Amino acid sequence: VCFSHNLSPISRRFFALNTKNLSQLERDCWSCLKRINCKTFICECGKIQSVSPHISYFELFNFPPSMNINLREMSRQKRTLLQAFHPDKFVRASAEEKRISKLATSFINDACKVLADPISRAEYILTLNGSECSSKSVPITDTLFLNEILEVNEQVDEVLEWIKHDVSNDKIQGRIDDLHQSITTQWDSELDNVTRFLDKEDWKSAQESLAKLRYYERLKQRLKDLIPELTRRGLSVPHDHTRNTL
Repeated sequence: VCFSHNLSPISRRFFALNTKNLSQLERDCWSCLKRINCKTFICECGKIQSVSPHISYFELFNFPPSMNINLREMSRQKRTLLQAFHPDKFVRASAEEKRISKLATSFINDACKVLADPISRAEYILTLNGSECSSKSVPITDTLFLNEILEVNEQVDEVLEWIKHDVSNDKIQGRIDDLHQSITTQWDSELDNVTRFLDKEDWKSAQESLAKLRYYERLKQRLKDLIPELTRRGLSVPHDHTRNTL
């Protein structure tokens, strides 16, 4: 499954692999036909411009294609961009400006959504560098890793049985706390591996490590799925302090 296929139709339209020398690329303003930079969103004639098919999500927010981005700065820029392209500003505008406003708003929201999540951010970096398929389809051959995942899943299953059979709250909460700490530690460690491989441009290893990170993400979700039942018993899952997310 190709990563770009997971994007909305609007984002697929703008999805681009060639992001080199963007500052040197030019296009014509659709209204006055003046040559403008691909990163220019408003021409000197005052007309808004569509998002260039050459711009990546990172370039939209003036970031290098890296796992280490300033999420607060991205949120700030997102608000600024959305204000500039907000459809309410173009109620009396031409049909072309209304179309551009709608497409650009969707693109900006999709860009922020992808970059805000470490897993989709890493997947996007891989795609920008030629990866044709998602890490979801990468087979895991590390038997020790798979056995570890199986064991943790069995421990979660055991907690479910404890809940059904009215095991003491202290015992259940203790197991939940231990599982959460273990899964979070492994998740953080694997994210560090993904980041390191991407920085080294070792795309194959990064993709394999990202596939492992997805397993830990699913384990975290299994704990979150227990929250309604645990809440009824006055118990809880510790707050998830995932790094590099909004």
